[in-house]
Amino acid sequence: MDLIYTNEKYEDVGVLHDYSFDLAFGKDENNFELKVDSKNHCCCVKGLLYIEGSEYGGIVDGIAVDSGNEELTYNGRTWHGILETKVIEPDSGESHYIVSGEANTVIGGLIDRLGLSALFEASTENSGLMIKEYQFDRYTDGYTGIIKMLESVSGKMRLVFKNGKVTISALPIVDYSETEQFDNDSIDIKVEKTYNPVNHLICLGKGELTERLVVHLYSDAEGNISDTQTFYGIHEIAQTYEQSNEGEVEKLIESGTKKLQEYNSGGKIDMDFESEENIYEVGDIVGAKELVTGVFVKEKIIKKIVTIEKGVANIQYKVGD
Repeated sequence: MDLIYTNEKYEDVGVLHDYSFDLAFGKDENNFELKVDSKNHCCCVKGLLYIEGSEYGGIVDGIAVDSGNEELTYNGRTWHGILETKVIEPDSGESHYIVSGEANTVIGGLIDRLGLSALFEASTENSGLMIKEYQFDRYTDGYTGIIKMLESVSGKMRLVFKNGKVTISALPIVDYSETEQFDNDSIDIKVEKTYNPVNHLICLGKGELTERLVVHLYSDAEGNISDTQTFYGIHEIAQTYEQSNEGEVEKLIESGTKKLQEYNSGGKIDMDFESEENIYEVGDIVGAKELVTGVFVKEKIIKKIVTIEKGVANIQYKVGD
């Protein structure tokens, strides 16, 4: 893997060979550290680091020197971190920023809106994912906003640096839990299964007292969600869901349905795993089985941690919270 570094104008300067490159992206972290011998100082602040055709790279924000160990560290934001340090603001006079259209086309508009078109571009392919009047959280960061928008249509985001640009693509989430499963013979896992989840969600929208918008949603034994109640008495497990700014019934039902689906996911996993194949992405779903109890749960990958030494990448994935 050739790790290329540029100047402040994003013009290629050279290739690093003897280095340690650590990147993390996803939940909580979207940054990198590059360690080299202090005699090999070559990168500049505001310059880029990238591996062509991959998601590995970012912009150098700072330099640290350890003279005792003759080590120099460049740190900065990954492509994901650059998105995370931009804010999606509503238009003047509007409470929220709302978008509709094919996902990649919408992302293209967001890139322009965030002032990132000098380095980023949206894929020109049709993702097959249609965004319908998606309302961003007020003043959310660009990374979280795009991730949540795509999740609303079962999509994920892929970033690849190629030909001088970071291309953002919207893709359908892949569920690997049906074809391959992890278990506690191969890795350490924490699995929690809830057999009696919330089955009645009281969605509270806009308004006060008797004027407040209220919607009741129910799930049955198979997890199907409707306005028909199937569990009663001690088997009814109810919860309220606050959406005090929502004044439309349809949107309250839409967001409430997603919330009830989360409750009905059945459980959660906390595990780390490694893979020599770079096939999994943040947002994809994997499954794990605890062999003693037989409990099986599936969850999304929330973080990807990459360490590159001597051109060889080691990839670690974080699943669950």
